[in-house]
Amino acid sequence: MIRIINFSAPYQIKLVEFINSVNGSLNSPKELSQIFFSQSINIPPSNPENDCYIALSENEIIGFLQLIDEPPIGRLVGLQTIKRGPEFGDVLQKFIDLAVEKGSKIKAKVINFQISQYDKNSPQIFENNAWTKIKTYWNLRFTNSEIEDLVLPQGYSLRHFDYKKDVKTLMELQNQSFGTHWGFSPNDIKQIEYRTQMERTSEQGIIFIEKDGEIAGYNWTMESRSDDSAIGWVAMTGVHPKYRGLRLGRAVVLAGMHYLISQNIPNIELEVDSENIPATNLYESIGFKKVDQTYWYQKDL
Repeated sequence: MIRIINFSAPYQIKLVEFINSVNGSLNSPKELSQIFFSQSINIPPSNPENDCYIALSENEIIGFLQLIDEPPIGRLVGLQTIKRGPEFGDVLQKFIDLAVEKGSKIKAKVINFQISQYDKNSPQIFENNAWTKIKTYWNLRFTNSEIEDLVLPQGYSLRHFDYKKDVKTLMELQNQSFGTHWGFSPNDIKQIEYRTQMERTSEQGIIFIEKDGEIAGYNWTMESRSDDSAIGWVAMTGVHPKYRGLRLGRAVVLAGMHYLISQNIPNIELEVDSENIPATNLYESIGFKKVDQTYWYQKDL
């Protein structure tokens, strides 16, 4: 019999082991640490005891769900990890029911779940519940031995993020850069303060491009290491609307990549909306290649 319980701290160690096992990330740079997991479920204004759920079968963990409330855009996002096997469908159905119940309670407009292209079971379950596949995201990877030179447009320079003075600047730039992008929920000061101090992020890994002291764009990189390997991510790249059309996107992406490579991280990944043609063309021209994709499903409430 499957039981769904709220998250509590005593389950964390086993839960992180479970997630790494299901995702195949044990002993790799992508392995989820106890610290990063704890930070991820506590991003303001999250409350893990109310927003996270564990599926148990005979006291064995077989599923985990985190529900993220995004009031600025009226969205609830479900992040799920479920063990493959005969109980997969029942667990996903219970998670869907939980999400719809919570979404209705908080008066969300939509609920979104993301699934892998290799997940052959979830699509039918979502469709049976009147969900619609609305987005395809590509996962891209850069593994070339060479990267093109970074050439800044005349008058522009680079500098690294400084936590003591740049939190508000980063918040405003990120919100302005992504304000019209699908699925982006504006960040507040507390969220930026918190996220910039999380494991996998460093002040040096957030790079601004500026002109005459005015910030025009940024690249927020992340990195993770295991004993003998490492991986980096281009997590967020944005250009202020005022500076679009000046090829700054290419410059700031390359700035982040050159930084990661300088840290002995040659393998770099990112995720991009497949419908964002300017972005996909940019990344592919730099040398990123598509390795897989995910699908976003939506329920309108």
